[in-house]
Amino acid sequence: MSTDPEHKTGRAAVRGFARRLAALAVAAALPVLLAAPAAHADEVRDAQWPIAFLGLPQAWQTTKGAGVTVAVLDTGVVGTRPDLTGQVTTGPDLVGGTEQPGDEQWGVHGTGMASVIAGHGHGPGNSAGVMGVAPEAKILSVRVIRDDEDPDLGLLELSHTPISEGIRYAVDHGAQVISMSLGGTVQGADSDNTHEADAVRYAIAHGVPIVVAAGNSGKDPAKDVTEYPAGERGVIGVAAVDRHGKRAAFSSTGWDVAVAAPGVAIPMALPVNDSGDGAYADFGPVIGTDTLVGAGTSPACAYVAGVVALIRSANPALSPQQIAQILKDTASHRPANGRDDQLGSGIVDPVAALKAAAGVPGRPSAPTAAPYKGPAHFAYGPETVADQQLGGPVTRRQRGIADAAVAVTGSLLLAGWLAARGQ
Repeated sequence: MSTDPEHKTGRAAVRGFARRLAALAVAAALPVLLAAPAAHADEVRDAQWPIAFLGLPQAWQTTKGAGVTVAVLDTGVVGTRPDLTGQVTTGPDLVGGTEQPGDEQWGVHGTGMASVIAGHGHGPGNSAGVMGVAPEAKILSVRVIRDDEDPDLGLLELSHTPISEGIRYAVDHGAQVISMSLGGTVQGADSDNTHEADAVRYAIAHGVPIVVAAGNSGKDPAKDVTEYPAGERGVIGVAAVDRHGKRAAFSSTGWDVAVAAPGVAIPMALPVNDSGDGAYADFGPVIGTDTLVGAGTSPACAYVAGVVALIRSANPALSPQQIAQILKDTASHRPANGRDDQLGSGIVDPVAALKAAAGVPGRPSAPTAAPYKGPAHFAYGPETVADQQLGGPVTRRQRGIADAAVAVTGSLLLAGWLAARGQ
């Protein structure tokens, strides 16, 4: 199976892409991607290499995100999953459709991202399942897009501007961080006069930082640009790295990449238990019945959103601009010239960021201009986890000092996640 994503506008193209993925999975890659045998209780936790890579146990000595709500603007979050019980408040569904929570193709992406941000595990001592970056933070779910295998993908959304409406809803309902693991290709002319750009300005002016996936077009030079809304001024655009701190080949590059985070071979909670019928074969391998392993800038975005939640918990007075600067100033794996278009300022360092945040007095937010470039669509990323052994060796980090507009021609798919798709 090709590992390159197809970025096209138009609902028909989207549905065709999904059908081709399914057909190719059955014909070529299904033996690789079928659900794994039942897992030992700690296999999921053992596979969570980012916990050690990011130094999270040390960061948790300062805070685990208590008192912070992260809005996950995504495909919906199933809050009854074992790793998320008690964490999730369900906001509006701005896209609608016939799929409902509990269906296999509702909330796959969103539930996974929420678990990376604020999963608390389960079982004795919460030793099993997915442990998120900020396990004491809360999640506000706002459904603004559909999963790529959702049978309703071609239907009109309930709102004609679900992403911008979702941003404003999150701000008005107490979110202290907004996470958007979605994105679209850059088309058309620069414009600050869009619903999404206005919503971004609204959030920043109200002191709410926005973290966005950079995109998964890195393998295609013709399409390798930071996607939108990661390209909006004032948001925190996130690239993806592997367990060795190297940029993931699929991760989009560009000036708007602020920082990077783990985005390859990432365990995340499923919205329902896998029945073994192959429903999740296109998304990636399954550990046991309740955990999917995926890749993309989507989980990288979720990791950074979790780090921002830790920072907000430790110092609620910080503005979005201050938080973004702290992430950049304290990043590890800093490029030779201080930043580059692949990793931005480097890989987020929660421990260093929390230390820096403790000594910074807060200041009011200032509105930030937010350019936008035309209609956009969303697409899966292209990475495989075949070369990322679960529970394999992790390169230890050297600590450093450091919507889209939904036009009638646009189509909403998912950006940058669960890209563990065949060879």
